[in-house]
Amino acid sequence: MQITITNNSFTLNGVEMSFPLDIQQLKTLLGEARHVSKKYNHIYTWDALGLLAYSKNGAVAEDLHLDYITDDMDFSPAMVFTGVFTINGLDYRAYFDKHRQSARKVNKRDEGGTLTVGKFDVYVDVEDGIMKSFSIGLYEPPAPKAYSDKYKHPPVAAEKMVFADFNFKLAVIQELMYNKALLKPAFDLYEFVENYAGREIDIEEEGYGFIPEVTAYFEALEIDKKYAPEITAISQDGGDNIYGQLLRFWDGEDDTFNINNFDDIRHFPNLKRMNLFHADNLSEIAARLAEKGITVESI
Repeated sequence: MQITITNNSFTLNGVEMSFPLDIQQLKTLLGEARHVSKKYNHIYTWDALGLLAYSKNGAVAEDLHLDYITDDMDFSPAMVFTGVFTINGLDYRAYFDKHRQSARKVNKRDEGGTLTVGKFDVYVDVEDGIMKSFSIGLYEPPAPKAYSDKYKHPPVAAEKMVFADFNFKLAVIQELMYNKALLKPAFDLYEFVENYAGREIDIEEEGYGFIPEVTAYFEALEIDKKYAPEITAISQDGGDNIYGQLLRFWDGEDDTFNINNFDDIRHFPNLKRMNLFHADNLSEIAARLAEKGITVESI
């Protein structure tokens, strides 16, 4: 059994084939296949060759699958693939080793991935360093990604608040954006990342620290002074939405979001109460703010 892939051709035993693969032509070349019908597709298995073909309609196959280990699925081949398989003149193992860094992965933990070879996609399944299977199909270029401008900052034409303390600003955003739904749109980290065109942001990797583009978004966010009278109380809590957006995996056990400068109270004539994260100088802060008619408590 010989399978050959180049950038522009796919051959089985010297016969050039086109995807989707005609099932009858496959049977002519490879012999009769065992057929298993599933809810969403048909699977044709050549037990002695270690080959499977997956078909949506039962007439043509979108993928050809080569098994390198035995499995116990009802459609699994009885034998593993032992034929010759080359990609652009290289043994499949050598080709994968040479190009594995360019393989598209579902996640960073994948040992295998999908290699695009000209007009073909070759998916390699690797687990614990063992190559389990190859799947061969036609490469379909992804549709151009459409980015939403939902998180484009609308400029504030009227008077806006200028903050001396970024953490104070975040506490105000929590109140206006998430508690009162006055400041829109409500920022969603995952939606923002999905629509960020500047680079690929990996929340799972980067979410243990501040993601610069997310921090920059909130730093640049302008808040109309018309909302100032709405702030009658500020209550910081480790579970607040705003902190999960800025620092996705923050555990709430440090003073990262403590307010250090309270000059920003000048913006809020109706502010009467503040629940603040614990600080060593909280009693001093409470005394100073009490002079301004603001009651301070620690969470």
